[in-house]
Amino acid sequence: MSHRIVQALKQAGALLLLCASANLHAGSIEFSAATYTTNEVTTPAVLTLTRTGVATAAASVLVTASNGTATVTSDYTAVSITVNWAANDVANKTVSIPILDDRVAEGSETVTVTLSAPTGDTLGAVSVATLTIVDYEQGTLQFGAATSEVAETAGTAVIPVTRTIGSNGAVTIAYATSNGTANSPDFYTATSGVLTFADGVTTMNISVPIINNALGQANRDFRITLSTITGGALAGTLLTTAVTIRNDDADFTPGLTKITPVRTGVTQPVVLSLAQESPFLSTNTLLATVNRIPELSITGLVAVQEATGITSIAVGDATYHFTPYTAVQMAPGTAQGIFLNTDFSGHMITDERLKISFQPALAALDVLQTQLTAAGMSKLTITEHGNITVQRIQGTPPLDLDSAGKLVINNRYYDRFNIRPSIVSTLAPASLAVGTYLVPNPSTHPALKNEVFLQIVFTSGTQRRQQLVTTAPLIASELTAGLQAFKGVTDVRFGEYGILTFRFNNRLLTLYADMLVRRIDPATYTGNTPPRGLVDAGDLNGDGAADFRMLYSTGDEQTFLLLP
Repeated sequence: MSHRIVQALKQAGALLLLCASANLHAGSIEFSAATYTTNEVTTPAVLTLTRTGVATAAASVLVTASNGTATVTSDYTAVSITVNWAANDVANKTVSIPILDDRVAEGSETVTVTLSAPTGDTLGAVSVATLTIVDYEQGTLQFGAATSEVAETAGTAVIPVTRTIGSNGAVTIAYATSNGTANSPDFYTATSGVLTFADGVTTMNISVPIINNALGQANRDFRITLSTITGGALAGTLLTTAVTIRNDDADFTPGLTKITPVRTGVTQPVVLSLAQESPFLSTNTLLATVNRIPELSITGLVAVQEATGITSIAVGDATYHFTPYTAVQMAPGTAQGIFLNTDFSGHMITDERLKISFQPALAALDVLQTQLTAAGMSKLTITEHGNITVQRIQGTPPLDLDSAGKLVINNRYYDRFNIRPSIVSTLAPASLAVGTYLVPNPSTHPALKNEVFLQIVFTSGTQRRQQLVTTAPLIASELTAGLQAFKGVTDVRFGEYGILTFRFNNRLLTLYADMLVRRIDPATYTGNTPPRGLVDAGDLNGDGAADFRMLYSTGDEQTFLLLP
């Protein structure tokens, strides 16, 4: 072997020995673990680097982060940073990787973090680490629906607030009610507060007390609004909901405004005001809804109400006079219109399904009262059934002795006349002055030849008008029920002039109502306990036909003559 070759081999061996000596005197840099875990709301994620071995020299390493299944700028911020150690420094170093919350439910994702370009030291075995970003969604808070409905009798409206697209961690949201067409405290109790969703909870309920006022009313609504979220949850788009309180009381009468007619010597019930706002459409009055009924609107007729509550509809030379007393809601699909009963009471059904019931009214009550005052009977009562009753004895009640010698009020003190106005007035003959006239009953039946009725003549504007007042049952519905209790009775009808007809086993029979109504005297009935309903009274007028007494629930009785 030549000398040059030997010399070259010696130099190469010395170089290898120098390199081996250098490696023996260098440290090792690596991650403290091969895997790290964080969640997307914890920022930044911190990874630890360790330096082991000989650390007599300064050292550095380049740390870079790159996509695994995570996406830079959406799930984390890109990192490329050099970490340095001074000579003899073996302390752990950390690297921070900013984590981004993309608010997307997507499961766990990974970032690859790599060590490279070491100086002064070498790379250890764990030069690549996997950072797992655990999905963490606090969710989105909002109402489950824009509207909801609760029955007036439910007691409480329970309105859910939902938490979707995640349920991590505890979050809160504030809420408060506000008036719509329903106001607090009349229809509901104003409520506010904060809902707290614990970790994993997806639904919480708002409870609002509902007032059951037992009044018929239109469906009304109030609002609930969500605000002020804590805990990192997001606000959804449905932050306000309308809660409708569904009316379940058909009778609207107690909650409506009434007219209280005041006239000296006259006792009368309150009358429904048609000038008030409709409970269903506040821009219209009840009178406006009545005037939308086709029978009126199509023919150009108009209903008007006076301050006394009497409502009138002029139809050519005839004018209908009535007083509205009650209002109830009808079922969907009920036909609107104006309907008359056989006793000339009736009802109107508006396009809002409100049934307004009425009784015939005397348009010139003052004319009748003037006549009664002249006869010493100035006090009168208008009943809820539309009748006019006048007590016969209006002074000090007479006293009698009973069988035990005790002073008692004479039962005749309670006797009174019961009369009923026709629902319609017509033009009066020009020859008649304003006043009250006794007119023979126009029926051709011989049994009624001595019966009379009243003709009230009064002035209305520039017209002289007349309205009839006749005898009538005290309570027509109870008389009808009394007749129908007899087997074979059908087709009960009220005619004019106090005459009532019905069929008994297909035979047409006629009853005539006596004007006088008496208090029931228990002593006149077996066992001193009077029955109720229609009872046989024998032949009271000697015409050969059996007559009847009607015993009312009010404790009154009235005679009805069966006309042969």
